[in-house]
Amino acid sequence: MRDEPGASTYVATEEPATLTAAMTATLPAIEPSDAMRGRVCVVTGATRGLGKATAFGLARLGASVVLLGRDERLVAHAAEDVARASGNADVAGIVADLASFDAIRAAASALRARRPAIHVLVHNAGVSLTRRKRSADGIELTLAVNLLAPALLTHELLPALHRGAEERGARIVTVASMFERFGRLALDDLEGERRWYGPLAYAQSKLALLAFTYELATRLAGTGITANAVDPGLVATDLMREHVLFRPRWLRAAWGRVLSTAERGARAAVYAATDPGLASISGECFDRRGRSMRTSRRSRDPVVRARLVEAIERLIGASFDIAPPPRPR
Repeated sequence: MRDEPGASTYVATEEPATLTAAMTATLPAIEPSDAMRGRVCVVTGATRGLGKATAFGLARLGASVVLLGRDERLVAHAAEDVARASGNADVAGIVADLASFDAIRAAASALRARRPAIHVLVHNAGVSLTRRKRSADGIELTLAVNLLAPALLTHELLPALHRGAEERGARIVTVASMFERFGRLALDDLEGERRWYGPLAYAQSKLALLAFTYELATRLAGTGITANAVDPGLVATDLMREHVLFRPRWLRAAWGRVLSTAERGARAAVYAATDPGLASISGECFDRRGRSMRTSRRSRDPVVRARLVEAIERLIGASFDIAPPPRPR
């Protein structure tokens, strides 16, 4: 199957969006406070949509927030906008192209240097493509960004998360999707070399990410780091910007009337990242009302999860044989 040329570059060219009073007013459940003071939170895909709304919610609770995005201009604008709208000056950005393993490692190294302890890592970034593309490492792009990037970033930030766990625990929050129920894990053809169709590749990547999160929760048991997923529901974001039914401006407005806002959808991730009652809860999926959800049987199959992690380890060149860090004597 032929791949789209220039596939490793997928930088958005849209103008940066601003958090307006009307948008922030859709977060009534999140009041400005110091509840997260001293907690370092990292959010990927944070220049727009769910990621930016999540970063805003965490900043408004007093957290120190780091936004990750692939476009330097959009990252800078988003960080300034979140800081202004939340009244929290402790907001920064780091540029990271999640379609490149080298870029992910470089961003993680920069993060560890700036923030030796990380308390919350929110995996929000994702792509939904209409044509098969490859990442900078030659891997099918949907798989690379939606699954392998969160896996590699988690691996590279584990030392900082372990440090964060020593200070009231650390949390990994994965933004899932109800479309995981339509996914099928082709463990012998994860990149769709034999057959590729955009919506199925997306559903598979979301199923795989959910299964990875559950397996990660099992392997992190006893470390003080939890791993949970959240389902924000059907949200009007520009994730579908490549699709023909989302391109016309008038159709975007129509979708916006049918679907939920990014700010409402972000409640799920903010809840999972901050609620005190979840401090020791791991391996669950929550909706934006904080209710535990039952995801597909495939996402919870321990045999499938173990085989999936083996495949991920081969692709990213890293191991998830995690042991609790040694305690100081």
